[in-house]
Amino acid sequence: MKRYYVLDLGLPLLAELQDSFTVKAGQSSLTFEQTSDRGRRPFYHFAFDIPENKIDEAVSWLNGRGVHLNLLPNNSYRIYSKSWHATSIYFYDPAENIVELIARHSLANKTDTPFSAEHLLNISEIGLAVKDVPGTIKLLQTSLLIEFYKDRNDTFAAVGDEEGLLILSACRRVWLGSNKQAAIFPTAISISGIPGGVYSLEEGYPYRITDNAPPSSHSPCTTP
Repeated sequence: MKRYYVLDLGLPLLAELQDSFTVKAGQSSLTFEQTSDRGRRPFYHFAFDIPENKIDEAVSWLNGRGVHLNLLPNNSYRIYSKSWHATSIYFYDPAENIVELIARHSLANKTDTPFSAEHLLNISEIGLAVKDVPGTIKLLQTSLLIEFYKDRNDTFAAVGDEEGLLILSACRRVWLGSNKQAAIFPTAISISGIPGGVYSLEEGYPYRITDNAPPSSHSPCTTP
């Protein structure tokens, strides 16, 4: 995993311990930790924002690194969401995490420089499998003052804004860009712009959400 993210994808290594490492992805950091439960193979869905005009270059860049894109339900390797006004591509990393690169066309981040690892701007989405999507939305609204985004229903919702979203999925719902059913695995998220403290969604979930904003920050963004 470290070789893949640091050497193949070119993300800077920020820290390394015996059982974990952290890479930098634009404004975000991403830590992978070896599971203590050798009987399970945890996997996650997360998304990197890229400049809104770079989806074609991102495809070529990944292909040049031997990354095989996942075929999507529209029989293409990319998919456009009209309601989100965004184009996405998906692939698996060596741990079979569902990795997404998403170009949000409503954001003013167009660039003319050739695509590189520096164009992974931030982690803008992290998926969380939950037993009650509507109930979790209410909990996040109350405890973290985070509102839902778009396209919510009883099995799926995005909570936050375009700079960062918690993607809530009902357990066993298949993640877009994969053939994997959403499942609950330990996840720690550090978010800017929420009330200070440490939060867990409900008893029994191995999810921890903390505030990483400096005291003077009032950003509503929810970038993991």
